[in-house]
Amino acid sequence: MRTKIRSWHVAILALAFAGSALAQLPKDGLVGHWPLDTSTVSGKDVKDVVGGNNGVVVGTVKSVAGKVQQALEFDGDAGIEIAGTAALNFSAVKGFSVAAWVNAASADPVKGVVAGCCGSIVAQRGAEGWALRYDGRNPDKEMEFIVNSAGWVGDGGFGVKKLAPNTWHHLAAVYGEKLMTVYLNGAVGMEQESPGGSPKSKGPATEIGKAADGGFIGKIDEVVIYNRALSAAEVKQVFQAVGSATAVEPSGKAATAWAEIKSTAR
Repeated sequence: MRTKIRSWHVAILALAFAGSALAQLPKDGLVGHWPLDTSTVSGKDVKDVVGGNNGVVVGTVKSVAGKVQQALEFDGDAGIEIAGTAALNFSAVKGFSVAAWVNAASADPVKGVVAGCCGSIVAQRGAEGWALRYDGRNPDKEMEFIVNSAGWVGDGGFGVKKLAPNTWHHLAAVYGEKLMTVYLNGAVGMEQESPGGSPKSKGPATEIGKAADGGFIGKIDEVVIYNRALSAAEVKQVFQAVGSATAVEPSGKAATAWAEIKSTAR
C-alpha cells in the first residue's frame, strides 16, 4: 500500500531538479550569475555564484517566490550595486550578453528621473556602458537594450513591447560585432546592425534593479552576464535552463532522489 510522499522528499527533488536545470547554462564566457535566492542573499550582501562579482543592496528589497526558488522584488528606489571588476569591464571585448527573468508589477513598472523612464533591470548605466531596461517612451518597444559604442546605440526604441504584468518573462540582450539582438522568452524580438567596436565605459560598475536614471518596479530573478555574444541557440539554452521543466535532464543526484522517493512511498 502506498503512503503519501513526505514533504522533505518533495524538497529534495525540487532542489535536485533546479540544480540540474541551472547546470545547463552555457559556461563559455559566463562571468556573472546572480540567482537572487535566499541562499545567495544575506542581509545586504548579494552573491555572484560564478565569478565572485558580489553586490550590495542599496535601499530595501524583498525576497519573494521566483522563477527558480526565490527572487528579489524591487520598488523603483532600491537596487543592487556591484563594484567594478576586470571580469565585468567590456571596454575591450568584441561582444557581451545579458539575461534575466523579469516579472513587472504593472504595465509601466518604472520610477525614473524622466517621466516613463528608465527602469533599469541590469545595467552599467552609471558607468555609461549599457542597459537592459524599461523605457515607456518607446511604444511597443518599451523593453529596451542600449549600448554606448558609437554614441548610445538603441536608445529610442530598440527592444520588445512591454511585458504583461504579474507574469514571468525571460529577457536577453546580445551585443555582437555584426548584430545587436533582443530576445523575449528565448525567441528573437528585434535585431539590428551593430556599430561594432567595444562598449565605451567610465568603469565596469554594474547595477541590478536600478541605475542612476531610474529603477524597475517588480521582481527580478536569475541574472546572468557573458563576456561574449551568445548565439540564438545559446540564448534559447539559457531560457530553457530555468524556464522549462521539459528542458531538465535529471542529473545523477536528481535520479537518485527520485528513486529514493519512489521506494519509500510504496
